Amino acid sequence: MAKEEKKRSEIEEKYKWDLTKMYENEVAFNEDLDKALKLINQIKDFKGIITKNSETLYKYMKLDDEINILITNLYVYASCKNDENMEDDNSRKMYSKVLNLLSKYDDLSSFVGPELLNTNYAVKKKYIEENDDLKEYKFDLEQIYRYQPHVLSENEEKLISNISELRNKFENNFNIINNTLVDLGYIKDENGNEVKLTNGNYSKYIRSFDRRVRRDAYIARGEAYKKFANLISTDYEATIKSNSMISKAKGYKSNLDMYLFSDGLTTEIYDNLLKVADENLNVLHKFYKLKKDILKLEELCVYDLSVPLVKSNDKKYTPEDAINIICDAVSIYGEEYASKVRQLFNERCIDFYPNKGKRTGYYQNNSFLGIVVLCNYNGDYSSVSSVAHELGHAMHSYYSMKNNKEHLSEYAILVAEIASLTNELILSNYIINNTSDKNLKLESINNILDVFADNFYGTLCEGSVFEKIVHSKIENDEVLSENDFNEIFDKIIKKHHGKLVKESDYTKYNWARISHFYTPFYYYKYSIGVCGACYVAKKILNGDKEFLNKYLNFLKLGGSMMPLDELKTIGLDLSKTEVIEEGIKYFNQLIDEFEELYNS
Repeated sequence: MAKEEKKRSEIEEKYKWDLTKMYENEVAFNEDLDKALKLINQIKDFKGIITKNSETLYKYMKLDDEINILITNLYVYASCKNDENMEDDNSRKMYSKVLNLLSKYDDLSSFVGPELLNTNYAVKKKYIEENDDLKEYKFDLEQIYRYQPHVLSENEEKLISNISELRNKFENNFNIINNTLVDLGYIKDENGNEVKLTNGNYSKYIRSFDRRVRRDAYIARGEAYKKFANLISTDYEATIKSNSMISKAKGYKSNLDMYLFSDGLTTEIYDNLLKVADENLNVLHKFYKLKKDILKLEELCVYDLSVPLVKSNDKKYTPEDAINIICDAVSIYGEEYASKVRQLFNERCIDFYPNKGKRTGYYQNNSFLGIVVLCNYNGDYSSVSSVAHELGHAMHSYYSMKNNKEHLSEYAILVAEIASLTNELILSNYIINNTSDKNLKLESINNILDVFADNFYGTLCEGSVFEKIVHSKIENDEVLSENDFNEIFDKIIKKHHGKLVKESDYTKYNWARISHFYTPFYYYKYSIGVCGACYVAKKILNGDKEFLNKYLNFLKLGGSMMPLDELKTIGLDLSKTEVIEEGIKYFNQLIDEFEELYNS
């Protein structure tokens, strides 16, 4: 009989997050929902008077603050409940209630941007100078005025709000398709047992040393997405069109320009990243050649790319093992960091195991009521590394919230991946330096190689190039069908993989499963994160105490500065390509170190 995915009720409580720390029950959730709605309705009282004087401006900023705290708490709780089991109707309704609340907030506050920006910023500066309470919002107001060229009239902003709501529904459609409708079917494992393949356990089987297993897993997933590619293509095209309507209406040059603007990035920085990655594909192909040689394959197929370079000792890590190892590794940051990580585990902030209907992947999220981490943990070393990754985000959130007012505690995604990927590198180096087991050392180096290959080359040479092309075409009124998406992605992948890798007929469907595409131009941030992580980890591992203090202070900045300025506090200047090139050099160096140790 085939092994089925467990129901959530079959998972031990200690391995499931405890969301009652946010809201004890649905009654408490609904009380805050009602409270948020009442506060949102107060927004209209400020229409026409927000900038009347410093006191009304301060009162509005405080009200907006209170609303955002409540909405954040409600959204994180409802989305987590929904992600536990996306087949649960009640959780889906709770999540929809919050989305509707967000829509009402956007609608009722649509006059705010135009009204604020109709008043000269010099007046706001005067208000800040005369009202000490308002100084708290100085940076927030500066950020609002950055958008002055892109704010429309009140009625136009209402229309944009409605388009945004529609765009969010397309993303929700994809999540439903991806997490509840796509059925990967069954495969036979290494022992010939029939198992249910899911997005949650796919990584386990695509990394199998039994080539038949990983081939079957790859084909099964390809077949599953092939069936839905037409539907997903329609959904994705509509998402891009929605974004294009917004970017054109707001006067941005493109969707890319709109999504870079919030971080203060230029298209030149984005294009330089793609250029550097493209010019250094030979290093990735060197990694593929190493994989082909060590695995002794006559030809390297696309389904061979995820298999580790060395067999592990089939060691399985319990969640307790994972936390102990991670805490030992991150103790390099200091006692506070490691003890807080353990506290997150002890207080059941982590949801470890996959279950039927659960959202796939890993993530960290936080409200002002607590930090949570979602995992689909399968007990191998890769899972331990993924937990370390998310706990990097969790600790970034912890330091940000601890050291900033609520409205300045949310850090930008651009800086977020440095904290998470640094943790993975610190973990791998800890294993390398604390074991005499050659195989475990090799496994840890392999993990760093995979992390870099996926987060640098995978995001830039695959996802980021694909996004730039399809957004550009749709912005220019081209109609893209499933076949168009397939052909564009297929061409990119062939260049990315090079002549060494034999492709599959199913590779072209891989674009259809990437959820990051519904947060446009997000993917490339992993490349900045992994190169930044290489830079940070090397300095910390070399015992640079002064830099360690700078790094911990960087984690404490939250959203109090522009992300490019935050990066400069630890010596990362994205206007230059050196940090990206140094990351590639480190990747190249590790390939050589692996080969040398392997042959020793």
